[in-house]
Amino acid sequence: MDAATTIDTQVTLPLELYQVIVQQAQAHGHSVSHEIVVLLAPMLGHNSTELAQEFAAWEAASDEDWLNMEVTLGSMEN
Repeated sequence: MDAATTIDTQVTLPLELYQVIVQQAQAHGHSVSHEIVVLLAPMLGHNSTELAQEFAAWEAASDEDWLNMEVTLGSMEN
């Protein structure tokens, strides 16, 4: 990891989870913090795709709601 592009942070983990991460880090020759980054990084790409899909669906539903509201208001004016 490039120190210039990282931010120090603190997380609290259950002891059992921490021990598993330590074992994985040792097996991969990584530091614990690097192993945590390796574990989390794939989730970001997956979640951002899902988030984009959810946002698009929400936006489409919102557009449909507005169109329905316009129709309703238009019929109330007549």
